[in-house]
Amino acid sequence: MKMKLFFYISSLILLTCFSACKRPAYPPVMQQAEKLMNTRPDSALHILEGMADSLAMLSDEARMYYHLLTIQAKDKQYITHTDDSLINRIVSFYEDYGDKGRLMLAYFYQGSTYRDMNDAPRALKAFQQAVDLKVPNLDLLAKTYNQMGTLFMYQGLHDEVIRVNRKAIELYLLQGKRNKISYFLRDIARMYDIKEEKDSASYYYKEACQTALADGDSARYYGIWGELGGFYYKTGNIDEAKQILKQAELSTYIRNKSHIYSTLGNLYNELQIWDSVYFYKTKVLEIGSIDKVYNSYIELAKLESRKRKHQETNYYLNKAIELSDSILYLTQTEAIAKINSLYNYQHTEEENANLKIKQERQQNKNLVFLLILFGVIVFTRIIFLHLKKKSQEELRVARILKEMEEDKYNYSLAAIKENEKKIQELANTQKIRDNQNEHLQRELSLLQKEIMELRNREILRVNDDKEERIATFQRSSLHDLLQRAASNDKINLTEENWSRIQSTLDFVYPYFRKHLRELYPQLSALEEQVCWLIKLSIHPAGIARIVKRSNSAISNIRSRLHKKIHKVSGNGEMFDEFIRNL
Repeated sequence: MKMKLFFYISSLILLTCFSACKRPAYPPVMQQAEKLMNTRPDSALHILEGMADSLAMLSDEARMYYHLLTIQAKDKQYITHTDDSLINRIVSFYEDYGDKGRLMLAYFYQGSTYRDMNDAPRALKAFQQAVDLKVPNLDLLAKTYNQMGTLFMYQGLHDEVIRVNRKAIELYLLQGKRNKISYFLRDIARMYDIKEEKDSASYYYKEACQTALADGDSARYYGIWGELGGFYYKTGNIDEAKQILKQAELSTYIRNKSHIYSTLGNLYNELQIWDSVYFYKTKVLEIGSIDKVYNSYIELAKLESRKRKHQETNYYLNKAIELSDSILYLTQTEAIAKINSLYNYQHTEEENANLKIKQERQQNKNLVFLLILFGVIVFTRIIFLHLKKKSQEELRVARILKEMEEDKYNYSLAAIKENEKKIQELANTQKIRDNQNEHLQRELSLLQKEIMELRNREILRVNDDKEERIATFQRSSLHDLLQRAASNDKINLTEENWSRIQSTLDFVYPYFRKHLRELYPQLSALEEQVCWLIKLSIHPAGIARIVKRSNSAISNIRSRLHKKIHKVSGNGEMFDEFIRNL
């Protein structure tokens, strides 16, 4: 490393001496602008614009360097370059003039110009030409690699992003500028994340955070720290993600926290803490980018649908649909920009093919537009059908539960009491109508009274039959076998045993399996067996022994089935009570 640094410094001194002998002296004001370039680019630009009228008095090289400084000052103030004619003349001049230092700077700003014009291939070519000159300007080399990394990222060339960012890190470390490398480490982490190399991504994210923290750059540290929280969430480290994101949320150094709010909303959605989901997704609506706002509207629609608030659900869905047009436009614009940049790079000198290329571009634009439009329509349709299906399923389950509850009541002691009350009322009505000699009405009352009494006898008969069936089962060998298997996990039930259990259930509880499958048709074989055993009054520990599962597994199955059927969370005891009453 020391030998390499010595080589760079020696080469730089020799090049400086050589260039100083060749370059002419510049006017004092131009030298002053050059000195202010890195610290006060606005002042440098003001000085350069003030000497525009005296350019005719300068040499050709001085005029070209004046224009190069002007472009540099504008670039440092983030003034967008919109035309490449001037920088191309500067590059051509220095290619002939022979000053590699100035030519490297010209190539760099030629690349910056094409970058602003969304012509990534030409920009990358210019930046690569700057690197290929091998001028030992470490700072400019590092900046060039940085720009190349951004463009490679835009092109989706992930390995190239990693390569050039490592080059930039190496060059800044050679200069002792460790405070410059945290963002490069972060960009490398992003690429490893995209490449699904999670260990490498985690390493570089942590290195980026530690570097920013060591330099005392709180704004940079918390920005990368918040991104690390998002990375942990994506990789399933929910607890670590939550801890980091909550810290980032409290930071005063992060200007826009929409990405933090959005990720926290997604995190709490997985944890099913709906109030927090609503809180964070609503905050995203205030400051988020268009894609984050769109996703928040979708999640809020799902929340309102879960509460069966159809008006609010439709409101958020309509908002998402409105935004989809803007997303479509932005995506199309980006796609067209990439197509244009490739077109300009590959076909600049093929003027005779312009018409054909223009037609191809238009076809590509139309194809991109149609594909994106189709995607938005399909996505929206999927969401609508999902919400509709979910709503219909909830209504179906609610209807079945209500019907079963009514059937249960109709064959209960409460129904007998209500019928006896009606019989008494009919008896009183009969006495009144006897006094009024209303013969037909009296006969009707008697008939209604007889129906009620028959109904009560039927209820008692059904309940007596049910008790008799239960008693018959309890005296059976199958009951003894289940009791032994529930207390001894070495006893294994055969397929014939399970077939007898199913037949016994259909005898003792004729409608039980039918109603269970109506409520949840997707029950697995294991889940169905657990429900059968609960109905036959086998305790949870006994069920675990019979089906050869742990106690916690049986507890989880019961809780999960309660949520599947009732659409709300519940414990195992609540599910057992439901099955016993089914």
